[in-house]
Amino acid sequence: MMSHCRGWAGLTMTAFGALMFAAHGAVGVEAIAPELSAAKASDWRFVTGDWEIRDGMLSQRSPDRLACALLTAPAVRQPVVRVEFKVDPPTDKRVGAAAICLGATGTLTYLWAHFDTRHDQVILVWSTPENSWQEIGRKPCPLDDNTWIAAEVRCAPGKVAVNVGGKQVIECNLEREVAGCVGLGTSQGVVSFRQLSIEGEVIVNAAPLKNEEPPYRVISRGPAAGEYQAFPDACRLQNGDIMAVFYAGYSHISLACPEWPKGGRICTVRSSDEGKTWSEPAVLYDDEIDNRDPHIVQLRDGTLVCTFFSITGDGKKWDGSATGGKIKEFSPAQIIFSRDGGKTWDPKARDICPPGWVCSAAVRELPDGTLILGVYMGGSKAHGGVLRSADGGKTWSEPIPIDKDSGVKLDAETDVILLKNGDLLAALRGDGKVNMHFATSSDKGLTWGKVQDSGFKGHCPHFTRLSTGEIVLCHRLPATSVHVSADDGATWSGPHQIDSVGGAYPATVELKDGSVLIVYYEEGAGSAIRIQRLSVKGTEVKALEWK
Repeated sequence: MMSHCRGWAGLTMTAFGALMFAAHGAVGVEAIAPELSAAKASDWRFVTGDWEIRDGMLSQRSPDRLACALLTAPAVRQPVVRVEFKVDPPTDKRVGAAAICLGATGTLTYLWAHFDTRHDQVILVWSTPENSWQEIGRKPCPLDDNTWIAAEVRCAPGKVAVNVGGKQVIECNLEREVAGCVGLGTSQGVVSFRQLSIEGEVIVNAAPLKNEEPPYRVISRGPAAGEYQAFPDACRLQNGDIMAVFYAGYSHISLACPEWPKGGRICTVRSSDEGKTWSEPAVLYDDEIDNRDPHIVQLRDGTLVCTFFSITGDGKKWDGSATGGKIKEFSPAQIIFSRDGGKTWDPKARDICPPGWVCSAAVRELPDGTLILGVYMGGSKAHGGVLRSADGGKTWSEPIPIDKDSGVKLDAETDVILLKNGDLLAALRGDGKVNMHFATSSDKGLTWGKVQDSGFKGHCPHFTRLSTGEIVLCHRLPATSVHVSADDGATWSGPHQIDSVGGAYPATVELKDGSVLIVYYEEGAGSAIRIQRLSVKGTEVKALEWK
């Protein structure tokens, strides 16, 4: 979309600046200064967030996720928007960003400039209901919190530029016209705005803002489970319900600390109507340390199996800093069972392999009753492997490595699926710039062939075979994506990106109407669990509305 982006401009007037100067003299260009008062609140569409307008200021008071307020009229072509903003000092690791929205034709469709005070940068992004983060460009820019900052966004045919404090920060090419309503927004920040002014060609008889909904739904967010929710999995139960499990804590790692005496925990929600509605989150398992990466399956005998691993800390809150809590130990892969449909669970998790091996996948049951669990080992020679059980999970084999001497560092997060010819196919996460890899076993996981480059990137792979025969492989990168194979893993189409959030760690369940439910997470402070409904036909994937 962008053919060039320039940084700080040392000239008093760029060619783009001259173009805008000429545009200001054009017929039909108007200057508008919206009144920021309680009496004018009805002029705004408060799409998301907790907004207050009074005494010459518009303030957004919730630090959670994205918030947007759009001025419903006038719609303006090639706008120039100026505003001053002040971001309250962010808590924890929240971004703390202000935003200017331009060219809004719907409640989720607009161009926006993102002023990120945590990372000191300005980012230009197109937002649509299908993809809220289509980045055009970004540049570093000092942005202090708790300080009033003057910002300006200028649009002209094929161009957009952002000034901060009177200096140009970034200029980018655009492939579409900026025409529509103007608004303000925030990202994980408490922000106040003042001195809003707009210039541009007012669009006569402009269509009203469209009410738009994202293709996803949030099934768990907030304090009922934990302020940070991640790493979900889901499965179909024999009674027809869909059961999802996920990690809930205060951060990506939630070591036990005074504020969270037990650290992160495993929570669950259920749907009895094919994903339309979900129960309130409930705690599935929570011992004295950080329990994480849960996965769930129901065996043919009705037993529910939840696998995960845990982290022991030093008693301090983890925040990723040099002074924060430190990790002392990773548990091996752990397992708990429920034999009453998930009403009760084993009170104490059991380690099922030697230290160093963890899991981020569900148990897979083969036709003969053999259970296979993908595991992996970190370190400089990270690689994947599997555990096998022939007695319903009571006992497990030693880890069986998958090509551990390949010379390829694979963080693995191994998952496996049974192919039609009886072979097992394993998918293994690559490290850094390394692609996801595949490996096969022709003896139910007892031995494995060499790992093979898949040709694409992917973290935390998850396999599902549909009733129509396709294999869905969902994963992180790019963002939240899926690949599909219509020839039993020989070739793959994709990536089909289904959301712009980078948490992912997705899982899929086939719904009764043949569509596919995908569950995944957002990432970042306030991270929540999302779902979408997809159509998978052959190698084609598209989002579906909820019925």
